[in-house]
Amino acid sequence: SLVKEELAAVREELRDSKFPVLLLLMSIIVALVYLKPFPDKHISFATSYAGSDWHVFGERVTEHLKPSGINVTLVNSAGAVDNAELLNDSAGAVNATLTYGAALAPTQVADIYSLGSIGYEPVWVFYRKHLAGKIYDLKDLAQYRVGVGPAKSGSYVLTKRLFQAIHIDVEGHPNFKSDAFPQTKAAFLKGELDVFIRVASQRDAIVQELLRDPSTKLFSFKNAAAYEKIFNDLDAIILPAGSIDIYNNFPAEDVSLIATTATLAVRKDMHPDLQLALLMATKELNRSVPNRFFSRRNQFPEYSDTLIPISPVAQRFYDYGPPQAMRYLPYWLAGFIDRAWLLLLTLFAVFYPLSKLNIQLRKFRFALREHPHYDELLAIEKALCQRPLSPERRADFSRQLDRINQQAIAGGVPAGEEARYFALLGAIGNLRMKLQRD
Repeated sequence: SLVKEELAAVREELRDSKFPVLLLLMSIIVALVYLKPFPDKHISFATSYAGSDWHVFGERVTEHLKPSGINVTLVNSAGAVDNAELLNDSAGAVNATLTYGAALAPTQVADIYSLGSIGYEPVWVFYRKHLAGKIYDLKDLAQYRVGVGPAKSGSYVLTKRLFQAIHIDVEGHPNFKSDAFPQTKAAFLKGELDVFIRVASQRDAIVQELLRDPSTKLFSFKNAAAYEKIFNDLDAIILPAGSIDIYNNFPAEDVSLIATTATLAVRKDMHPDLQLALLMATKELNRSVPNRFFSRRNQFPEYSDTLIPISPVAQRFYDYGPPQAMRYLPYWLAGFIDRAWLLLLTLFAVFYPLSKLNIQLRKFRFALREHPHYDELLAIEKALCQRPLSPERRADFSRQLDRINQQAIAGGVPAGEEARYFALLGAIGNLRMKLQRD
């Protein structure tokens, strides 16, 4: 049949054209390596201590990604700085985390990407209620015993920066105590500390507990707008009156806060499809009201913390939205199509016109196979015109014609090329007759 003959011609062409075929295969392999069509299905996500808002976020991401076949392992840490160090450890397993760009040094962001900020995280400053009327600004806070969390936490680094602005060195000051958050909270509630500073979302368990504790009071940054001007990575926000407990009108009045944003960061070598799946999960989680307490509807995720360079995957997501194919296809296939569409379009643009040319490889190869035979027949024809020929020379020509005839028969005849085949046989017969006459 025609199909079988075409396939046979393709096999012969592949066998004869080893170098072009090898080059084509190498090109395909290089394209596949570059496009990375097959991602791994594991994310090692550094959060914070167990029970923190970041840890809870990690748990929700884990549940959201599980139906897609992505396994997420949560790794406890000391906080934002520790997370960045885990992410930068090329020998470690952590490839995703939450952090604050404001808490990191330039060297700590060189090898990581931002997928965008997931929400505001205020600087919560709680103090003992009996100090009310004595504390009006950060300078007043430094006169008392202040708990600031572990040294590798964002709370510690941001606290250090805020007090540096008013010429107070947290590291060298005897009133500032650094310890893990649960221990710091316990010491604060026991009265062993007068002030507790925590940078976290309003969902954080410690923040929620201290907001409702009758023995504590929340510090209001009267000059929050000034901090926003001084630190371009901080924002002035408001905790509205009654927003924690509207029935009891708590807080009784608006509280001015300053906040940074928590950034979802990944290693630069994380597979693009995993980045997209993680970003999509974050967008879905931010639809709930508790997750957007301080933000507008659909504000997050967004690339607002520019201290960490944005991932090309996230940039494309924010510019054009998620791939439409994700509505119908698995995340990895949708991501591959999103990356490969230009290559696929190019291949289509090349091969579709070629297909319209109706190139029939079997006929083309038959013509190539016949061409040397005609060259030999022409050479014999020229020799016959040069008389006289010896009997030995005539016998050689006769054997040559027999060989050409046998090769033509052995090569087979594609459908539709019978006329060309018999034309060759006719040419061989004519030369035989000339040899016999002369």
